Amino acid sequence: MACDVAALRELVSAGRVEEARDRCRAHCRDHPDDLEAWHLLGLINSRLGDYPASAACYDHLLEIAPRDPMALYNRGKLHGQEGRWREAAGCLRAAVQQRPDFSEAWAGLGNMLYNLLELQEAETAFRHALAAQPAFGDPRCYLEPPAGRNGVSAADMWRAHVHSCLGRVQRKLGQLDEAFDSYQQALKLRPDDAVAHTNLLFLMSYHVLCSPEVTLAAHEAWDKVHGTAGRAARFIHERTGEDGKRLKIGYVSPHLCRHVVNFFFEPLLAHHDHEAVEVYCYAEVRHPDAVTARLQSHADHWRSTVGMSDAQVAAMIHGDGIDVLIDLAGHTTSSRLKVFTYKPAPVQATYLGYCNTSGLEAMDYWITDENLHPADTEELAAETLYRLPRCWLCYRPDPGAPPVTVPPARPVTFGCLNDLSKVSPQVVALWSDILRAVPDSRLLLKTWLLASGESRDRVREQFAAHGIEAGRLELLPQTEDYLGVYHDIDIALDPFPRTGGATTADALWMGVPVVTLAGRRYIDRQGVSLLRAVGLDELVATSPRDYVDRAVALARDPERRRALRATQRERMAASPLCDGRGLARALETAYRDMWRNWLEGGEHAG
Repeated sequence: MACDVAALRELVSAGRVEEARDRCRAHCRDHPDDLEAWHLLGLINSRLGDYPASAACYDHLLEIAPRDPMALYNRGKLHGQEGRWREAAGCLRAAVQQRPDFSEAWAGLGNMLYNLLELQEAETAFRHALAAQPAFGDPRCYLEPPAGRNGVSAADMWRAHVHSCLGRVQRKLGQLDEAFDSYQQALKLRPDDAVAHTNLLFLMSYHVLCSPEVTLAAHEAWDKVHGTAGRAARFIHERTGEDGKRLKIGYVSPHLCRHVVNFFFEPLLAHHDHEAVEVYCYAEVRHPDAVTARLQSHADHWRSTVGMSDAQVAAMIHGDGIDVLIDLAGHTTSSRLKVFTYKPAPVQATYLGYCNTSGLEAMDYWITDENLHPADTEELAAETLYRLPRCWLCYRPDPGAPPVTVPPARPVTFGCLNDLSKVSPQVVALWSDILRAVPDSRLLLKTWLLASGESRDRVREQFAAHGIEAGRLELLPQTEDYLGVYHDIDIALDPFPRTGGATTADALWMGVPVVTLAGRRYIDRQGVSLLRAVGLDELVATSPRDYVDRAVALARDPERRRALRATQRERMAASPLCDGRGLARALETAYRDMWRNWLEGGEHAG
């Protein structure tokens, strides 16, 4: 007896999903060879979140129909959800072999290959996904056919998603122009695609050709598209309150957990004067951890924003009576930047977690310093720049950091532990100049992407084009002993235009001097601020030629390197870069200035 699939799907549409599951399960028990029913049961179990039961359905299907592309696809998806990326890729490869015109399976394969660091193959898979057709009409793939939204068809929404996935791979491959094109294609298909728009903005910080005018316009365009709801429901604030009252400060972030930004945020949070400020944290943290617990202990109030709409979060912040609201994420993954478009607090500022303007009309200030944004900065911003009178951040060294050691006696080793996407063709060219000028020197690169042989080969090819032999490159994957590798590095080289932040601070703490190239905007001046905070202005280069000369001069001066290695950690510990109390006082003064200026009815000051 055939299963009445249509009736069961009607139950699902009516919200009676568990009833549909029970009836379908009973039928499958009595009819183990009914492929259509088993497919439906697998989809229903997934809808209910019972993934082990769903996996069992597809395992059964593959026993009786091992080449069924939909069973292979759905089983692959479940492997991927479990983090079994190799097994997922195997299922998805088999699915596209059986059904080459299967866009969802190609895209799923691309995502698994990305996770496996097989980026060239991932790029190919996403291109196949764009050329193929989505299986929207196949009942074995969807319980209900995907629907369009806001005037955009389901097919265009799908293609926009695949273009975004392709752009992510291209960025990791260093194909910045191609990644730009992919994100722009996604936005052309779906103008309200906030993820693609955010990825495009983030990519701009890597791209040497993005002018300040283009960068600002792109960020302001995000606000025009995605800030509509917030502007329509914006809160109104009466200019009342006491100048010297205890200020309510709110911090909004998805990164209040194990994340690199907390090497810089935690020392601030831990040193706030709670008589002067009352601290609220609004955490978009789905998986709290030990770092979350530690941060929570430093706050007066902790609010989870997970599962809440932007309007709900904004209403909560307004209800808490926040005076100054600080964004710590900008245009990064899982940011709650849309909340700021509602203007839930009278004063709003962006700080620390992003390297460009927010572009928001409702954002009053961008907190920075005089080294990041000197008087002649080329930066254009929607906010008023508020320059702190000291380094804009404070570094919390890893308590488990190994002691500084003397490097082994061998030729000079340069090093960089930044993400490979920061190593632009211009960077490779200059680093090659440095290696040629220092005979027998080596370059050590260490990052997660170098676990892939494909990535290592690509790096070797880039340097070979400049005459650098593969034997002079040491290419290492990320490991738990992240800081220990600095024992083997004599001089760290900062990439550009997207300079390092945490990697620069880590190197300095491990006694390794860092040579940086000063640019004209925040993104290419982070190293300037960090090095000047520890009194190492001599390592700040002002031109590409100067960058090479300073690196080479330091390589030829072993006495200077030994002296730096012996004293740098102590010097750094006593510097503004490790002074959490000093940063907290400077920011509390800044918040008071911003609040006072708002009370007095003035424009943004700083």
